[in-house]
Amino acid sequence: MLAGRRNNQQSPAPSSMAEVPSSNASNPTLLSSPAARMESFSNTHHRKPCWFGHDLMSPHNAQILGSHKLGSLDRTELCILLMQNDTSFLPPVCHSYNNGAGQYGRCEEAEGCRRLHICERYLRGDCACPRAHDFFEPHPFRTLQDRGVPLDLMASMKDVYSNIEAMRSRARGRLPPSHSTGPGGSSHVGGNRLPEATRDKTEICLYFVKGSCKHGDRCFKAHSALPYRWEVRDGQTWAALADNETIEEHYCNPANSYSKGVEPVCFDTMTRSLRRVRRLSTVSSVLQPTFILTTQWAWYWEDEHGDWIQYATAAGGHNSASISSEDLEQKYQEDPNAVVEFTAGSQTYELSLQDMIQTNKRYGTKKLVRRRPVFVSAADAQAIKTSKKAPNSRSNFKALPAHWDKALTPETGYKRVPVQNSTAEYKEILALFSSTMRGFDIVSLDRIQNKALWEVYQWQKDLMKKNNGGRNVAEKQLFHGTDSKHIDAICHNNFDWRICGTHGTAYGKGSYFARDAKYSHSYTTDSGTRCMFVCRILVGDYTQGNSSYLRPPSKDGGDTVFFDSCVNDVYNPSVFVVFEKHQVYPEYLIQYSEHYHTTAGATAYYAQTSRAASRPVPTQRPAAAPRPAPAPRPAPSAYSSYSTSSQSAYSSYSSPSANSSTSKSDSDSLCVIS
Repeated sequence: MLAGRRNNQQSPAPSSMAEVPSSNASNPTLLSSPAARMESFSNTHHRKPCWFGHDLMSPHNAQILGSHKLGSLDRTELCILLMQNDTSFLPPVCHSYNNGAGQYGRCEEAEGCRRLHICERYLRGDCACPRAHDFFEPHPFRTLQDRGVPLDLMASMKDVYSNIEAMRSRARGRLPPSHSTGPGGSSHVGGNRLPEATRDKTEICLYFVKGSCKHGDRCFKAHSALPYRWEVRDGQTWAALADNETIEEHYCNPANSYSKGVEPVCFDTMTRSLRRVRRLSTVSSVLQPTFILTTQWAWYWEDEHGDWIQYATAAGGHNSASISSEDLEQKYQEDPNAVVEFTAGSQTYELSLQDMIQTNKRYGTKKLVRRRPVFVSAADAQAIKTSKKAPNSRSNFKALPAHWDKALTPETGYKRVPVQNSTAEYKEILALFSSTMRGFDIVSLDRIQNKALWEVYQWQKDLMKKNNGGRNVAEKQLFHGTDSKHIDAICHNNFDWRICGTHGTAYGKGSYFARDAKYSHSYTTDSGTRCMFVCRILVGDYTQGNSSYLRPPSKDGGDTVFFDSCVNDVYNPSVFVVFEKHQVYPEYLIQYSEHYHTTAGATAYYAQTSRAASRPVPTQRPAAAPRPAPAPRPAPSAYSSYSTSSQSAYSSYSSPSANSSTSKSDSDSLCVIS
């Protein structure tokens, strides 16, 4: 598979330089054809039947990989290595695009160009020019997809092209032979290394924690079987603590200031008794998203009750912050002394990364902030190292949610994973549902794990964020009632109002979602057990809907800048209309039934709501020009990271009744981060 064409060059493995088996007669190569090699990372192009081997781990291929010390690489890493050494698989960078002014530089083919419109300086390092610096921008993304590069390799394209450029520069004599780049992004030259005895190793080697490090004792990073190591000062050296994993588990809980045990570690002062303590770890996951066993950091703030709330979640009845743990970690890595501004509900806050203090700009109240790692046990680490799944990609947009059961996530299709009623995840959804659904019990709650839909949703979120000037896009958790016969289609292919019909199009011809579960209840089928989805919706900038809309109206009267969704009321929206299904992810399926002891009053209440919601939609008067939408409410990214209760229905909703359209969600009275 990986018999590269350049026998005289070294190729960077996913983040380091590694030799590729040569293909001359004196050196046996892997038994696979060029078509088979390409097939290893893309099945999007149809070819004639190939007679060459397609088994990467056949006895012969395993022997060749082992002889070149490539046996520890998984399929994805081998594909990356191949692309770096056989660039015929990848489109070249467009030099015309990188010269001249304007959107396309001097490239006359513009959007039709088959070369990559990406900044060349960006591939060599940091750059602040207006050219494309992201492989997920429309032109680079489409160009790579046309060449067969799949989504799961897209996040590695920066490293691949940068390493290709580095090899070319080396061939031209611009780089010294001993120059190499490690996983942390730092470089070293062999002749300038400090003596081993004088080097203090403060970071854990990603290669060793994964399996092996070719530098052995000469490696300038610490070697550890786990991605963390707790050490205590012992004279002039540091000694490993015996209860390493236990201390780490306690440290990962932001509520803990001390570890447990006879001789606890104080996390605030990083001491044990009178001796200094330190924690070594692998590089942050936001710096190396394609490596496994990097350290994922979570950020928390302490509320007035002493509870620690993770950013971008709505736990404890607080409005969720517009910035997530991942965003904060990215900014922390860029500048640990920065002051970050964000919003939650109607309040604006400043967070000092240096002081770890959050301040309400209006009231001046201050809250403590903590940065703690996500716990990885020894068993977890071993499972990650022995699995052949794609490298960790927490910080790129395709990352699966942390609370998903990865073992139950299929590569294609979906899996309904039951959520236990004792978990915080279940209680969050129960609270949203019950706030407007008196007299009903949840029979089952299933999490929908569809990798393909999730990746597309995150891609859409990333695109909308770019179009919003880099600011977070408003994201809500809304309900959608439906018939049980539509469940499989929704879980497989997402919502499509054109296929399943409508129940009215008062605010536009799109998919309708609602803030309150009782509104969506009217669109479920009474068959003993009813069905309702809880969906993530990228509502973005919204405006007043109109029955004539086939898409959201223009923001400025032109044909390039549009609103993202429509609503029934700009100032107090309870119904949202989405015209692009990539803005929706069906996150949970609730199956529920009427409580056996439902009171007559509650029964009458829902009967009245149902009758009102099912009345014919009156003829709509021509709508006035849409009023500009207020600034969108920022929304979080974890399952509990939403500030408003909401609703949805697979088919579109009709005009809301007097009972439902004026209903006020409990979220309107939720307290903000004080």
